[in-house]
Amino acid sequence: MIRNVSLFWISNYDNLLKNHYISIFFERMIIIMEFENVIKERYSVRSFKETEIEQDKLDRILEAGRIAPTAVNAQPQRVFVIKSEEGHQKLRDVCKMTYEAPVVLLICADIEKSWKIKMDDNFDSAEMDAAIAGTQMMLEAWNLGIGSCWIRAFNSNDIKEAFKLPTGIQPMFILCIGYKASDAKPNERMHFKRKTIEETTTFI
Repeated sequence: MIRNVSLFWISNYDNLLKNHYISIFFERMIIIMEFENVIKERYSVRSFKETEIEQDKLDRILEAGRIAPTAVNAQPQRVFVIKSEEGHQKLRDVCKMTYEAPVVLLICADIEKSWKIKMDDNFDSAEMDAAIAGTQMMLEAWNLGIGSCWIRAFNSNDIKEAFKLPTGIQPMFILCIGYKASDAKPNERMHFKRKTIEETTTFI
């Protein structure tokens, strides 16, 4: 019995027709990846294929960000999808770490819409909310066989100017996404170093 299943993707009928080993009586194949596998196997991809991400898969990734939980359900996350050469060039001019990904998601937050916590000096939930949305998109991408790399190596004002972002829209990070190149692999120096539960958790 398969437990803890929360994400899945369905290959379309055309793909089935190309595989002579699958019975023509099946209309679709469902590949289920357990959530635990998604969060344990995912790694930052820094080498991408030029292959375009199918629109239906991109839509599912964006939907994962849309439905993300946010403080008081304010939903301040704003996503700019960079696909055109013009957009990529603008980004490359202000951020050198895009790894030639075919799609880059510029994740922002509307700081005029985000929740301000009065009891804590008006702590702004914007960055937290954007991070939750970004995490869900990152994991859904991996679930669909699409790699990603979370980047915050840029100056916010440069991003605002390059893309003429509206007032109140604050850049938070970018998510480079695309199919993994054949030479893609986890960064051995950093990826496998994990602290123990005892080091990160305190029971009170």
